Amino acid sequence: MNLQLIKPAHAQIKNLAIPGGDNPDGSNQQFAISVATLWQTIIIVGGLAFILYFLYGGLQWITAGGDKGKIEEARNKITQGLIGLALLAASYVIIKFIETAIGLNLLNISWPTVG
Repeated sequence: MNLQLIKPAHAQIKNLAIPGGDNPDGSNQQFAISVATLWQTIIIVGGLAFILYFLYGGLQWITAGGDKGKIEEARNKITQGLIGLALLAASYVIIKFIETAIGLNLLNISWPTVG
């Protein structure tokens, strides 16, 4: 009941650090920037995960001591890491295709600055 007494604030701020933040016409550009930022973050995390997983598989192979089961497990880890790397590379090709199809520059984003 008390929440019904609170009136909504109708305020507008101008945030120049966010491109298109106060301009509704820039919403497509803002969406492209958000998608590109998300994709770049996924690529960075995926690349780091590949390196760690690949190194872990290699370390398992080295420390297997000739045990066929452990070597096979290590080989599977390395193979899965390489498949993940191939998926990251394929995502780059797909993003480039989408860029060409819709005409947005998703991979070369301009980072917002203050001032």
